[in-house]
Amino acid sequence: MTKVYLINDMLLFEPEMRRIGPLAGYPERSVSLHGPVSECLLQLLEHNTQVLTQRFLFSAVWERQGAVVTTNALYQTIASIRKALKTAGLADDIIKTLPKEGFKSVASLRVGDRDEFLMPHDPPSVAIVTEKIADIIEPCAQTPVVKQRSSIAYWLAGAMFIFSCGVFFMTLNDDASVFTNYHKMGNIGGCEVYSSWQDIDKSRSTFDALSLRYPVTCKPGMVAYLTLNHAQHGISVITCDRNPKDGEANCNSIFYRQQYHEDK
Repeated sequence: MTKVYLINDMLLFEPEMRRIGPLAGYPERSVSLHGPVSECLLQLLEHNTQVLTQRFLFSAVWERQGAVVTTNALYQTIASIRKALKTAGLADDIIKTLPKEGFKSVASLRVGDRDEFLMPHDPPSVAIVTEKIADIIEPCAQTPVVKQRSSIAYWLAGAMFIFSCGVFFMTLNDDASVFTNYHKMGNIGGCEVYSSWQDIDKSRSTFDALSLRYPVTCKPGMVAYLTLNHAQHGISVITCDRNPKDGEANCNSIFYRQQYHEDK
């Protein structure tokens, strides 16, 4: 039996399968969700009506997986949750943003087994879902974090990460790409992957290992850049939906804080 959530008597959310869809026609009309979107939605629903702080969501979704992301990544994840709910057929905005406080769910919620909700019944009429949203950038902690913990090392790593991202985006308009000296690792799942390392075999094994720690979303037609950053004692992966020199390119970055050594 699979535990699911019935939202506003209209949508079924199945965390185990990372999908959400209208009660009528589930799961054929369901929308697929990527890890952070599914897990954050689960956390919001498990703490329905409670305010979850940004600090809590950072810790629960990314840091426990060894990744450090910016506030913008959190807001993009919340926006993706809203888009998924709307795409699945829910008109009401059940995810609320409270300035300087955090986020909370205000859904009408029922929790039970999937088979229980999918038994023959007369569900409310819903629009047919014709759009599939792409996989979007892990389980969350059990209780909200009220007091923010910080350390000099943590904030230094965050500042260095933001600085490196800034340098990356500023160089996109230069004639010489910042990735000119990167080495092509090959095609992985349709995605062209490049590495700052010369050892292609080690680069591929490292890329696979990082993907197990925290999924790297890189679909056919996209490009990914694997960078060893000695200053940050970690590895960053930048994915773009097209060549980053294209002014319309949309890029995302993940920073893995664990230290790696190229000469080992």
